[in-house]
Amino acid sequence: MTDFKALLRALSEAGVEYIVIGGVAAAAHGSARATFDLDVVYRRSPENVDRLVDALTPYHPYLRGAPPGLPFRWDAATIQRGLNFTLTTDIGDLDVLGEIVGGGGYDALVAATQI
Repeated sequence: MTDFKALLRALSEAGVEYIVIGGVAAAAHGSARATFDLDVVYRRSPENVDRLVDALTPYHPYLRGAPPGLPFRWDAATIQRGLNFTLTTDIGDLDVLGEIVGGGGYDALVAATQI
């Protein structure tokens, strides 16, 4: 089961710049839709990628759905070479997305967010 508060706390306390999207965002706006993972769009700056790595490393991120034992390194180089990652962690499932279809990346989306 995903611990949404723990995931959000880990990202926020590390200073990660991110936007919550998907089912959790919909629930925050009153939707009754059930969700089982947290979806975020993250800023792809080198500094933010480093913060993202630091935030999640203690929770052993691994590619969700990948076979056990498949080599996977959660580090800045992996994130910079990729874009969107569907992960499982010790505290739940998390999708970290560099961009989303129809919306773009963090910088394109942040102006439309509600704080």
